[in-house]
Amino acid sequence: MNRDYGYSLHREIVDVLLDENPEISDNEIRSAGGGVVALVLTVEKPRNMRLYRLVKELKFQARHSAAQVVAVTMPAESGPAWEVLSLSFLRELAEDAVAFKDQRRLQAALKPRVR
Repeated sequence: MNRDYGYSLHREIVDVLLDENPEISDNEIRSAGGGVVALVLTVEKPRNMRLYRLVKELKFQARHSAAQVVAVTMPAESGPAWEVLSLSFLRELAEDAVAFKDQRRLQAALKPRVR
């Protein structure tokens, strides 16, 4: 059964992520927390994101994954845009969005820079 949560979240080896996406620099990864493994959050439908599910997945990844960094990609007019954040910061943003029941706050905070 294929479900649509408005996003996808998966783990990626940082070296592979950097090779496949020249828009992301090694310095961004290091400044966000570094590590060998990163999470990639692909926002497919920002208005339809299931925030409760995202928070649950981020909590799980924080406890059971070696990832400290999340590379967030969102569609933009000129192609995909990337933003690199620490996992703890993204988790706090998502938890705040759930607590305040305001998804627009999360969308504004995740608005990546188009490069």
